[in-house]
Amino acid sequence: MYKLGQLSQAIAAHLVGDPNAEVERASPFDAAGEHDVTFAAIPAYVENLDQSRATAVIVKQAQPGACTNLLVAANPKLAFARAVLLLHDRARSPRGVSPDLTIGEGTSLGTDLSIFPRVTIGRNSKIGNRVTLYPGVTIGDGCHIGDDTILYPNVSVYDNSMIGSRVIIHSGAVIGSDGFSFVPDEQGRQVKLLHLGWVIIEDDCEVGANCSIDRGGFGATVLRRGAKLDNLIQVGHNCEVGEDTVIAALAGFSGGTRVGRNCVVAGQVGTNQHTSIGDGSVITGQAGVTKSVKPGAIIGGMSQDYSQWRKSHAIFKRLPEIAVRLRRIERMMGLGGRGPGGVQ
Repeated sequence: MYKLGQLSQAIAAHLVGDPNAEVERASPFDAAGEHDVTFAAIPAYVENLDQSRATAVIVKQAQPGACTNLLVAANPKLAFARAVLLLHDRARSPRGVSPDLTIGEGTSLGTDLSIFPRVTIGRNSKIGNRVTLYPGVTIGDGCHIGDDTILYPNVSVYDNSMIGSRVIIHSGAVIGSDGFSFVPDEQGRQVKLLHLGWVIIEDDCEVGANCSIDRGGFGATVLRRGAKLDNLIQVGHNCEVGEDTVIAALAGFSGGTRVGRNCVVAGQVGTNQHTSIGDGSVITGQAGVTKSVKPGAIIGGMSQDYSQWRKSHAIFKRLPEIAVRLRRIERMMGLGGRGPGGVQ
């Protein structure tokens, strides 16, 4: 339970209302009630503040005459995210180490651990302090898992992977599997190009469920500090994802792709090998990155500037109509509309 005066300071918001009012939950606008804090995410919610039963509503601007407590923040969504963490983040107490842990020679374990049943850790690995390993986690030889990191059920970490502190890896993710690289021999049979590298995931990253991050061919595949991956993402060998970049589900990065800092990559994006995406770029949904992207660009379609892609797409949808009009013009000009040079 927080008093609004305390909460406003913690989430960097200005309170318009009763500093002694108390909140204990974060709730959506339509469902919020007494002791709830909520967020006016759309203009319709702002227009209907007086209908909210919430104890407090986070808004961007103060609303004169509002009948509820307001928390005014420059970035309301960020303020709400901080409120959710304060009110709902579960304090973790160490569970200890399950007696059925399988652990290899030379591996060291930190303190205050939560290691559930059916976890396997290989040889010469290091597990930091306050790490949580859920059932079915498998960690190979020569790995490092940093302090306060959480690996959810059935995460697989291959040999020599380096995972930093406060990292969250969700169920079913595979870290350090072989990259996809084959060479046909003289008979056309595919010969595997063995990958000898590793994976580095720096501090404060999050990897969604069923992601696959391939080891480097030689050297590392890297997620830089604070990178966030949604579910079902493929990161190929020797890729690098920059700090604080966010990537939506079903994106796929071919080997050697470099993604800069603070980028936004939408769902179902794909890249060619060895392309670079500059810092601060936005790649819209289902785009194909076939060539390198300059910093700060907004890209849609097949590596086009987003505004140009929208114009081209609008014309594409009108092609049947344009073709009919062009045939009429050709007939008027005596070109016949058929044969060489004619539009069919």
